[in-house]
Amino acid sequence: MGSEPTADTFDLWDRDGDGLISTHDILAGITALGLDIDYDSVERLVAAADTNGDFLISRAEFDAARLGRDPEITDPDAAFDTFDENRDNLIELDELESLLRTCPDLTDESAESLLRTADLDGDGYLSRAEFAALLATLAR
Repeated sequence: MGSEPTADTFDLWDRDGDGLISTHDILAGITALGLDIDYDSVERLVAAADTNGDFLISRAEFDAARLGRDPEITDPDAAFDTFDENRDNLIELDELESLLRTCPDLTDESAESLLRTADLDGDGYLSRAEFAALLATLAR
């Protein structure tokens, strides 16, 4: 009686497995359920979750949309995993920009200035520890 693996909701919608949810992915999923929806409605749904304007929903955008536009970041490790889109265990400038677009009330500072300030080792990326320290500073 082992536990069954739980299906990841993002992966269920990412029908082609490319790590992004497209309008076509959602349309195919809804159609497979036997439901009828028009393309324009699905496009509006994608646009509502799409924060970088590429007409695709990344995992970070998907998670942010599920949490609401201003999620409260209480778990730095979970936030790191959410915004580390390329899974390289580093937060890069574009990933930090995604965080700021998702949580606009977090700070008025630019991603570039935050990265410069929080990047203690000067490698141009934020490690888990640097990211957690940044979030702790922003939470004050």
